[in-house]
Amino acid sequence: MLHLQGPGGPGSGPEKGDMMRDWVTWARRGLVLLAVGLVVAAIIGGVVLPRMKQSESTPSPDSPKATPSTQAPPAVGSQTPGVPAVPVAEHAVWEAPAEPINPDRQLDYKASGTPTVTLPDALGDTLQPYWEQTLSWEPCQGGQCTTVKVPLDWENPGRAALDISVLRVPSANPTLGPLFVNPGGPGVGSKSLARSWGADAWEGYDLVAWDPRGSGDSTHVQCGTTEQTDTAYTADSSPDDEAEKTALREAWADFAKQCRDASGDLLDHITTIENVRDLDLIRFLLGAEKLNYVGISYGTYIGAMYAELFPANTGRLVLDSAVDITNDQEVAQVEGFQLAFDNYADWCVAEGDCPLGDSREEVGRTVSEFLTGLDAKPIEVGDRRINQAVGVTGIALFLYQGAELYPLLSETIVAAMAGDGEALLRASDALNGREPDGWDTQAYAFPAIRCVDGYDHGIADLEGEWQKLIPKAPLFAPHMGMEPTCELWTAGSAPHLKLTGQGAAPILVVGSTGDSATPYQHAVTMAEQLESGHLLTYDGPGHGAVSTNNPCVDEAIDAYLREGTLPAEGTVCTP
Repeated sequence: MLHLQGPGGPGSGPEKGDMMRDWVTWARRGLVLLAVGLVVAAIIGGVVLPRMKQSESTPSPDSPKATPSTQAPPAVGSQTPGVPAVPVAEHAVWEAPAEPINPDRQLDYKASGTPTVTLPDALGDTLQPYWEQTLSWEPCQGGQCTTVKVPLDWENPGRAALDISVLRVPSANPTLGPLFVNPGGPGVGSKSLARSWGADAWEGYDLVAWDPRGSGDSTHVQCGTTEQTDTAYTADSSPDDEAEKTALREAWADFAKQCRDASGDLLDHITTIENVRDLDLIRFLLGAEKLNYVGISYGTYIGAMYAELFPANTGRLVLDSAVDITNDQEVAQVEGFQLAFDNYADWCVAEGDCPLGDSREEVGRTVSEFLTGLDAKPIEVGDRRINQAVGVTGIALFLYQGAELYPLLSETIVAAMAGDGEALLRASDALNGREPDGWDTQAYAFPAIRCVDGYDHGIADLEGEWQKLIPKAPLFAPHMGMEPTCELWTAGSAPHLKLTGQGAAPILVVGSTGDSATPYQHAVTMAEQLESGHLLTYDGPGHGAVSTNNPCVDEAIDAYLREGTLPAEGTVCTP
């Protein structure tokens, strides 16, 4: 299975970056790709390269703790933290383009036995204890950490609570307050991103990162054993006959049940709507009047949702590598990866002596035939195997960051075609969140959040859409195949709100023309859809323009975050 959604999608936590650095070192056994290794490690571990620091001063985690929140309760008539001024049910929603909705979901399935996930006790029967809690900051890796209690169910706060893990990287001169950051996913913890950027990535701001509900070090989704998860993630997602279709459905149906058995009621309460309500509570507890925020990939959806539900609390939002919240995100991403592969093929041919062919078409055929062959004869790597699903995922890793990774992609494919699949397996593992000792929590949070945030029209519809996509993405669509995760999930869907952010302050939307994971048109669409959206274009490759250290991009974002100054209409930054 390929996690298409975001740069942060591949993993969470500093250990993920370490894993990827080890992989790059192993793959080339030299220093020539050190820079590339850092690119990949950034994609895998924190999504985005560390910014060029405005100041190299880094406060010690043992520096004096901030004064615990003593903010008074909201005055009568003002907005309660975490409670939208306009109830969620009263916001406009996108109408489903077809019926039925979620016809094959296992909504009647109940957890068998006691869930592994233990939910903390509620702070009380009302919301008041949540926004009256006092935060206790302790030194931790990269800064200061605390835990915020939020209600499992915002509409019924007395049921249970969740623990939300928060990291603050303090600025040497915190004159601008907290700047919240999120790398994407969904389901990726944000703390590794804040650590990689470090103090004074934007001078004057404390960086604040939180692991969204269901992910990272917060109360997180759990599913089955490593072996059970392997079965689902390596299932043949491009079935050739009814027997293979049945096996695919059974693998994902079992996975969905395993997640319900382990996670219980948590699966019903990890929507982006609820995550944003948590975020507003954290903002309040940190004493910030407005939310200032940098979100990448799925993080742009979080930011846009915040502007929709809390426009009066919206400060300066940078939404980089926007997702398309009006259409089928996965369809667009498959097409984006196909375009990125075609760019790789063109590069390989232009370099001369391309080991995979003398034209774009021949390179595509060579790789497609290789992937097709994995269906009948997987490559053995130790006690594991590389089939189509694993192979196409490994190839996709190299397409996130443009030409820097092209030479390594060629070497990896050639080695795998010769029977040495270790590099390809490590790449697939890094992107999917498979570690030597099991699966990262993101491997469970990603489908859990994605499925409750969206809706589907059933397995038959999924298969039909897959067939229609093949001519548009002749390499990726056939081998990436159909993955009925959400079609067989055990939780329903949240309302699909129209995100216009009416009444919010100006929002800066950033898009890269060469982004394979979230195509540029998504940024255009988001900037148009948000009432106060303003588009900045980076005419270059990669996922996350903020990671490029491009002076034009950096200056535009810095001016906006520090002074509220937007770039001129139609600004295009070039590499």
